[in-house]
Amino acid sequence: MTVEWLSNMSSTFDRGTRTVGATVDRNISKIIGMGTALVAVNILVMLGLSYTPIAPLGAALFSSFFVGIAVFAVSVGGGFWIATKGVERGNMGLAGAGVLLIQGGYGLFGAAILYIYGGGGIRIPALGITTVITGAITAVIATVVFKSNYDFSGWQRYAFGCFIGGLVVGAAGVFLSPLLVVVAGLLFFLGFIVDLTYEIWAVRENRYASDLRNAIGIYVAVMGVFVHVLQWVLRILSMLDQ
Repeated sequence: MTVEWLSNMSSTFDRGTRTVGATVDRNISKIIGMGTALVAVNILVMLGLSYTPIAPLGAALFSSFFVGIAVFAVSVGGGFWIATKGVERGNMGLAGAGVLLIQGGYGLFGAAILYIYGGGGIRIPALGITTVITGAITAVIATVVFKSNYDFSGWQRYAFGCFIGGLVVGAAGVFLSPLLVVVAGLLFFLGFIVDLTYEIWAVRENRYASDLRNAIGIYVAVMGVFVHVLQWVLRILSMLDQ
């Protein structure tokens, strides 16, 4: 995501950390590189789409809580499932198709956010600020995970619980109070934070044999954090720009 972030991450994952053999140490740079590349491409995709007619279409879709959740679940959730199955079966075509679906889902969501809140030439500065903040969050989580002996194996379930809680609270908010929709957004953000923690722990423990699977998992979680931070950054910058 940034040169500084990569440097911090690499120093965090030194040979003194608790890993499963030297092979994991040698593969970490590859995992970081692949995950960072996927994130960087997705940021460029959402920026490019924000200047096309796809952006207002995305804004219309995500203006409805239920439609937005469905689109996000099918694209990002479905893409992750397809990509994971492709990696497990050694089918890189299937894995690539899943990644493209994820890129499209996050690209559409990010473009919609930039279109709604990113007027007045603040899109690129907002993306830059969001990249730094997301990189810092990721680096902090990685440091905590790799410098501790804590077992984060159950955090994937906790992340799922946050997502389900966000869905339930958001659905209630549609009928009861817009404030609940805001709370739902915070639960989704927390879910991605927890999921990112799990995915980094999975790298530490060599949970998945494939570097690509690790990279995709981290990429999906990082982008989930990224799009939430982007919304807040854009809103703050738009208020300051007025």
